[in-house]
Amino acid sequence: MPLAVEDKCLAFHGPLLYAAKVLKVHDPVSPEKTADDEVPANLKDQECFYIHYRGWKSSWDEWVGPERLREYTDENLEYKKQLVQQAKENRQAKKKVPAKVRKTEPRKRKTATANIDETGHAVHQGPRIVVHISQALKAVLVDDWERITKDKKLVSLPCKPTVAKLLQDYYQSASTHEISPVAQSHLQEYCDGLKLYFDHSLSAILLYRYERLQYAEHVEEPPSSVYGAIHLLRLLSSLPELVSLTSMDESGCDVVVQQTDRFLKWLVEKHELFENGIYVNTSSQYEGMALGM
Repeated sequence: MPLAVEDKCLAFHGPLLYAAKVLKVHDPVSPEKTADDEVPANLKDQECFYIHYRGWKSSWDEWVGPERLREYTDENLEYKKQLVQQAKENRQAKKKVPAKVRKTEPRKRKTATANIDETGHAVHQGPRIVVHISQALKAVLVDDWERITKDKKLVSLPCKPTVAKLLQDYYQSASTHEISPVAQSHLQEYCDGLKLYFDHSLSAILLYRYERLQYAEHVEEPPSSVYGAIHLLRLLSSLPELVSLTSMDESGCDVVVQQTDRFLKWLVEKHELFENGIYVNTSSQYEGMALGM
C-alpha cells in the first residue's frame, strides 16, 4: 500500500474502519528510518505504519500492518459506512432475541429451567432468593455505573484475570476448606454454573449501552474469557432475578445463596480487582458511534 508519513487512511480497529493518519513508516529493507525498539517484534520483518486515529487520544496511536489499512478513497469510505450499518443491524437483531437460560448437563443436579410465556418473554414465576452484597461492593457497582455512563469510560479488555480465571482461582482457594465430597461437588457445580450463566447473560443483561460497540469486537469469544471481575459482580447482583426465571428447587436455592455469600466475601478481599485502573478513556469518535447504535 503506497502510504507515506502524513497520508490519510482508514484503519480497522475491531470490526469497524476509522479515519486515521500515518505518523511513521517502518521499512524492513531500510530499518534505520525507524528505531528498532519502537516497532513491535511481530511487525519488524514487514512494512508497517504508526497511525493516529482521527479524533482519538494519542494513547490509542499504534503500529499496524498493511492488512489493517485501507486507502482513503470514496469506495472505502462507503465500505466504512456499510460496516457501521451492519453493526447497527446486528445490534437490533440481538435485541429481538429473548435471553434463554440453558439447562445444566444431565449428569449434574437440575438447577435451571427458564419459564417462557407464549410470546417468548421470560416470566418471573420461580423461586425468590436474597443475595447479600456488602456496602463496599455496592459502592463498587455505583462507581462502575458512573464511570461507564457518566465519565464515558470502558473496562479495558481482555481483563486480567478473566471471569474464567477468577472462578478457577476461587475454586482452588475455597475447595481447601471443603472436607466432604458433597461440599466439594456443590462448590464445583456453583463455579461451573456461574461461568455458564455469565457466558449466556452478558450480552442480554450485563452490558450498558455504551459498552455494546466494544462488545462487538469480541462477540466471537466466550465472554468469560474476555471480561472480568466487575462484570461478574454485575451478574451476582442480578442472581435473584435470574433465579426467579427458573424452576430451581428449595435445596438448589439454598446452595446458590450459601455459595454466593461465600464468593462475595472472597471478592471483598480482592479490592484490587475493582480499582480505577481497570478503566480506560474512549475517543469522541467511539462515543458518537456507541451512543448512535
